Amino acid sequence: MAEKSEISYPGTTADKWQIRDLADAYLKAATTLFLKCQKEDPLSYAPARLCSIHAIELYLNAFLRHEGVALSNIRARMHNLADPEFASQLKLRKKTAEHLATMTGKREYLIARYAPEATKEHSELNRLTVTLFEVCDKLHKYMSLSDTKGTA
Repeated sequence: MAEKSEISYPGTTADKWQIRDLADAYLKAATTLFLKCQKEDPLSYAPARLCSIHAIELYLNAFLRHEGVALSNIRARMHNLADPEFASQLKLRKKTAEHLATMTGKREYLIARYAPEATKEHSELNRLTVTLFEVCDKLHKYMSLSDTKGTA
Protein backbone atom coordinates (compact mmCIF):
# COMPACT_ATOMS: atom_id res chain seq x y z
CA MET A 1 0.00 0.00 0.00
CA ALA A 2 1.30 3.48 -0.87
CA GLU A 3 2.39 5.74 1.93
CA LYS A 4 0.43 8.92 2.52
CA SER A 5 3.19 11.06 0.97
CA GLU A 6 3.00 9.00 -2.23
CA ILE A 7 -0.73 9.45 -2.78
CA SER A 8 -1.50 11.57 -5.80
CA TYR A 9 -4.31 14.07 -5.27
CA PRO A 10 -6.33 15.48 -8.16
CA GLY A 11 -5.41 19.10 -8.81
CA THR A 12 -1.86 18.77 -7.48
CA THR A 13 -0.38 20.03 -10.75
CA ALA A 14 -2.94 22.80 -11.29
CA ASP A 15 -1.62 26.31 -10.86
CA LYS A 16 -3.29 29.16 -8.96
CA TRP A 17 -4.80 30.56 -12.17
CA GLN A 18 -6.40 27.24 -13.07
CA ILE A 19 -7.86 26.95 -9.57
CA ARG A 20 -9.23 30.50 -9.85
CA ASP A 21 -10.73 29.67 -13.26
CA LEU A 22 -12.34 26.56 -11.78
CA ALA A 23 -13.83 28.71 -9.02
CA ASP A 24 -15.20 31.04 -11.71
CA ALA A 25 -16.83 28.06 -13.42
CA TYR A 26 -18.52 27.04 -10.14
CA LEU A 27 -19.69 30.62 -9.63
CA LYS A 28 -21.29 30.57 -13.10
CA ALA A 29 -22.90 27.21 -12.35
CA ALA A 30 -24.26 28.52 -9.04
CA THR A 31 -25.72 31.58 -10.77
CA THR A 32 -27.43 29.40 -13.38
CA LEU A 33 -28.74 26.97 -10.76
CA PHE A 34 -30.14 29.77 -8.56
CA LEU A 35 -32.27 30.88 -11.51
CA LYS A 36 -33.85 27.43 -11.64
CA CYS A 37 -34.67 27.16 -7.93
CA GLN A 38 -38.26 27.01 -6.73
CA LYS A 39 -39.10 29.23 -3.78
CA GLU A 40 -41.52 26.69 -2.33
CA ASP A 41 -38.94 23.89 -2.48
CA PRO A 42 -35.95 24.58 -0.18
CA LEU A 43 -34.13 21.49 -1.46
CA SER A 44 -34.06 22.94 -4.98
CA TYR A 45 -31.47 25.42 -3.69
CA ALA A 46 -29.03 22.75 -2.47
CA PRO A 47 -27.08 22.35 -5.74
CA ALA A 48 -26.72 26.13 -6.14
CA ARG A 49 -25.61 26.46 -2.51
CA LEU A 50 -23.07 23.69 -2.92
CA CYS A 51 -21.65 25.29 -6.06
CA SER A 52 -21.49 28.66 -4.28
CA ILE A 53 -19.71 27.29 -1.24
CA HIS A 54 -17.35 25.26 -3.39
CA ALA A 55 -16.52 28.33 -5.50
CA ILE A 56 -15.67 30.26 -2.32
CA GLU A 57 -13.45 27.41 -1.16
CA LEU A 58 -11.69 27.30 -4.53
CA TYR A 59 -11.10 31.07 -4.41
CA LEU A 60 -9.55 30.58 -0.97
CA ASN A 61 -7.40 27.76 -2.35
CA ALA A 62 -6.26 29.96 -5.25
CA PHE A 63 -5.35 32.67 -2.73
CA LEU A 64 -3.40 30.21 -0.58
CA ARG A 65 -1.52 28.87 -3.61
CA HIS A 66 -0.81 32.44 -4.67
CA GLU A 67 0.68 33.03 -1.22
CA GLY A 68 2.86 29.92 -1.51
CA VAL A 69 1.07 27.74 1.05
CA ALA A 70 1.97 24.05 0.71
CA LEU A 71 -0.67 21.87 -0.94
CA SER A 72 -0.70 19.52 2.04
CA ASN A 73 -1.62 22.47 4.30
CA ILE A 74 -4.39 23.53 1.93
CA ARG A 75 -5.84 20.01 1.88
CA ALA A 76 -5.64 19.84 5.68
CA ARG A 77 -8.01 22.80 5.99
CA MET A 78 -11.01 20.46 5.50
CA HIS A 79 -13.48 23.04 4.06
CA ASN A 80 -12.46 25.72 6.55
CA LEU A 81 -13.36 29.05 4.94
CA ALA A 82 -12.46 31.14 7.98
CA ASP A 83 -8.98 32.52 7.60
CA PRO A 84 -8.06 35.90 9.11
CA GLU A 85 -5.19 36.33 6.63
CA PHE A 86 -7.54 35.66 3.71
CA ALA A 87 -10.01 38.25 4.98
CA SER A 88 -7.28 40.77 5.80
CA GLN A 89 -5.25 40.46 2.59
CA LEU A 90 -8.34 40.60 0.39
CA LYS A 91 -9.80 43.41 2.50
CA LEU A 92 -13.09 41.58 2.90
CA ARG A 93 -15.84 43.42 4.70
CA LYS A 94 -16.33 42.45 8.33
CA LYS A 95 -19.76 40.91 7.59
CA THR A 96 -18.23 38.77 4.85
CA ALA A 97 -15.41 37.53 7.07
CA GLU A 98 -17.94 36.74 9.81
CA HIS A 99 -20.12 34.91 7.31
CA LEU A 100 -17.20 32.74 6.19
CA ALA A 101 -16.57 31.83 9.83
CA THR A 102 -20.27 31.11 10.41
CA MET A 103 -20.48 28.90 7.32
CA THR A 104 -17.47 26.94 8.54
CA GLY A 105 -18.86 26.65 12.06
CA LYS A 106 -22.24 25.44 10.83
CA ARG A 107 -20.55 23.08 8.36
CA GLU A 108 -22.72 24.41 5.55
CA TYR A 109 -20.61 22.64 2.95
CA LEU A 110 -21.61 19.28 4.42
CA ILE A 111 -25.22 20.31 5.05
CA ALA A 112 -25.65 21.30 1.40
CA ARG A 113 -24.22 17.95 0.31
CA TYR A 114 -25.76 15.48 2.71
CA ALA A 115 -28.44 16.91 5.00
CA PRO A 116 -31.81 17.54 3.34
CA GLU A 117 -33.38 17.72 6.81
CA ALA A 118 -31.16 20.68 7.76
CA THR A 119 -32.10 23.24 5.12
CA LYS A 120 -33.06 25.71 7.86
CA GLU A 121 -29.40 25.73 8.99
CA HIS A 122 -28.25 27.47 5.81
CA SER A 123 -27.23 31.09 5.50
CA GLU A 124 -29.70 33.45 3.91
CA LEU A 125 -29.44 33.35 0.13
CA ASN A 126 -28.70 37.06 -0.13
CA ARG A 127 -25.83 36.76 2.35
CA LEU A 128 -24.43 33.74 0.50
CA THR A 129 -24.49 35.45 -2.89
CA VAL A 130 -23.02 38.69 -1.51
CA THR A 131 -20.19 36.69 0.08
CA LEU A 132 -19.59 34.70 -3.11
CA PHE A 133 -19.39 37.73 -5.38
CA GLU A 134 -17.31 39.78 -2.94
CA VAL A 135 -14.77 36.96 -2.52
CA CYS A 136 -14.62 36.50 -6.31
CA ASP A 137 -14.15 40.20 -7.00
CA LYS A 138 -11.54 40.77 -4.29
CA LEU A 139 -9.57 37.63 -5.19
CA HIS A 140 -9.42 38.59 -8.87
CA LYS A 141 -8.20 42.08 -7.98
CA TYR A 142 -5.70 40.80 -5.41
CA MET A 143 -4.11 38.25 -7.72
CA SER A 144 -3.90 40.74 -10.59
CA LEU A 145 -2.45 43.52 -8.46
CA SER A 146 0.08 41.38 -6.64
CA ASP A 147 1.28 39.82 -9.90
CA THR A 148 1.63 43.27 -11.45
CA LYS A 149 3.69 44.42 -8.44
CA GLY A 150 5.82 41.29 -8.64
CA THR A 151 6.69 41.78 -12.31
CA ALA A 152 7.30 45.54 -12.21
